[in-house]
Order: sequence, then C-alpha cells, then structure tokens
Amino acid sequence: MIHANETEALPCAGGCGLFGTRRNNNLCSLCYKKSVLEQLATLKLESKPEPSTVPTRSPTVAVQEPVRKQRCETCHRKLGVTGFSCRCGHMFCGPHRYPEEHSCPFDYKQSGRLALAKQLPLTRADKLHTPSVSN
Repeated sequence: MIHANETEALPCAGGCGLFGTRRNNNLCSLCYKKSVLEQLATLKLESKPEPSTVPTRSPTVAVQEPVRKQRCETCHRKLGVTGFSCRCGHMFCGPHRYPEEHSCPFDYKQSGRLALAKQLPLTRADKLHTPSVSN
C-alpha cells in the first residue's frame, strides 16, 4: 500500500533541480538511475566475498545496455529495419548488399561446391565384366 508521504514530490537530493520521491531516496528518476549504475559498478569492482558472508537476499535491478543502431559496414548509414546481413557476417544498406559492392571475403564458389557435394553423393557403378566370346 502506498502512503501519501511516499509519493510526495520533494526537490531532488542530487541537486539537479527536478523533483524526486521518497521511494527513490529523494532522487529524481535520472539521478536515481545514475546512483544505481554507480552502485553496480562498485559491486563489479569489488572482489567476490566469501560464501559465508554472502547475504541471503540481494536486490535485483534490471539494467539494460543501450541498443546500438545498426550501420552499413561500407558507408556507415543507419540501417533500421532495412538492413541486409551478408554471409561474411556484416550488415549492409541496399546499395552495398551485393558481394561485389562491399568486397565480400566470403568464398561463394567453395560454399556452393560443398553444398552440392552434400546434396549429390558420389555414385559409381561397379565395373562391368563382359564375358569373353570364344568362337
């Protein structure tokens, strides 16, 4: 149950000029997020504690990495939904999607030969022995 005191808008304790809540330690959402990230960074830097000193309950905070925009490997244009992935493992825009346009190092001939070798097994017939004709 949320009390009225918990949702009361107070000036941010971080001094940014925004309003914070008691639920966020009197911090605004931006300063609270920064403080949580700093706490996570200090936890990562600390060495692992011994198993006997590990607290039984630790608060879990979901922190997501910022999503990096996909860019064309040739012209560095933002791709969005229209990016094309090549067999060489890179993403390209429409004009650079063809292997000739981005100097693709992938060997298409060899991959085609291997695919055909798997699909079409080698079939050899036994040698035919013709009976010798004697007159």
